Amino acid sequence: TTDAIATQEVDIVYSNDDEYNRDPTRLFLPDVAIPNGTESSGKGVGLVVLLHGRCMDGNSIHQLIDLKKYVDTSEFILAVPEGHRQNFWCSTCSRSDGILNTRYGCRTWAATEACCANAGPLRTTVVQEAWEPYDDVTHIYQLIAAVKSQYGIDPTRVFVVGFENGGFMAHRMACEHPEILSGIISISGSSFLNVSECDALNTSSDSVAANGFVNVLQISGSLDRVPSVNGGNFEGVQIPSIKTVAERWAVRNGCDTEESVIVDGALNLRTKLFAGTPDTSSETWTNGTCQEGTVVENWVINLMNTDNAVANSFTDDFATALVNWMSNHTKPSATEDSSDENNVAVQSGPPSSDSDNDASFGDVAIIDTSTALDGRSFEACPSDFLQCEDGSFTSRELPSCSFFCNGEIVNTDGVFCVSSDCCGASKTICAETSACKDVVCKEDEKEESSPSASFST
Repeated sequence: TTDAIATQEVDIVYSNDDEYNRDPTRLFLPDVAIPNGTESSGKGVGLVVLLHGRCMDGNSIHQLIDLKKYVDTSEFILAVPEGHRQNFWCSTCSRSDGILNTRYGCRTWAATEACCANAGPLRTTVVQEAWEPYDDVTHIYQLIAAVKSQYGIDPTRVFVVGFENGGFMAHRMACEHPEILSGIISISGSSFLNVSECDALNTSSDSVAANGFVNVLQISGSLDRVPSVNGGNFEGVQIPSIKTVAERWAVRNGCDTEESVIVDGALNLRTKLFAGTPDTSSETWTNGTCQEGTVVENWVINLMNTDNAVANSFTDDFATALVNWMSNHTKPSATEDSSDENNVAVQSGPPSSDSDNDASFGDVAIIDTSTALDGRSFEACPSDFLQCEDGSFTSRELPSCSFFCNGEIVNTDGVFCVSSDCCGASKTICAETSACKDVVCKEDEKEESSPSASFST
């Protein structure tokens, strides 16, 4: 049997508007991860932030891309944050419990005007205050800073991996904060159509600091529709082709864009009848000319629609290939401002409710952990959701764990989940709710009987 993986939760709490607070981020910790402040600082480990797709969550993304099993052998911390829960359903999102997730609101990342935190499906807008109602760039930046504040992280091995909407968000992080990233992997994602909206791409390679170059891997299917290999549009908003995006990063990394290396049948990533048959071509921009040894790659999986991928769509080699790619493309010249070490940087947070300027952001107030090694405890309410009369969704709020609709307490214990929802397909949604507090699923009984990993102080 597989050894249990130690886990921890990190919560980012905003001071000015509880509406923008998120569910805690789950960390999966390798055995070699040693907390900062201990007698031995230990060996610096890598950090991989895994971002789910639209109307998915941190549990369902593991069904597609299981990176957990590599945290010990490849020595990295895996952080799996939860997107902000939107108050709309997404009937087109059928992957990995997607429809079940949308019963309670659709989790999204505010990545670009095309994807995916606008007012709802097919309600596109190019007005940034509308397509970016909350600041996910800062949220993920703060998450990375929070993990660095607790563990010895190797700054040459910090990656963001995203699927679909998460792939868009991975590109956005590279646009805004290339200095903290070794690379990104975008699966079924894309970036801004207008290159001027990506800050990093507006800097010539000659003026980029040594730690500002980013390795980029894009993975698409030849049958992808949204986004397609050739670009097109995502719910009415134009997006660039994956080759256009790759060439932009190649230019930014100082690569020779006149030539790229194309290899047909380079990998075997799609589950199919003839399991051992290669199905993925690769195109690589490097040729030894890229700054700081960086690389930009496109992988295209033949006869696959990656944006409709479900559990078992990818081969076992898929996650292995991602981990190997990250291991082979670190950032050799990573240097960071010493003021950032072991501290949580104060960056922009969500809009203040009393601000006259919708574009202004408040400060992040607290970083707390549910299993913190200093003995602190994480206070939380059951993850129940209630639909108010106006159709919006609300969750229980601290400290009373009551429901509030339009600022008023709703005197009800009604929740969407009942005990029969606690296991099986709806487990992803209901496991943490009050209805499932004392329910043990059959599939969990074996795990309950196995020893679990724990922290020592």
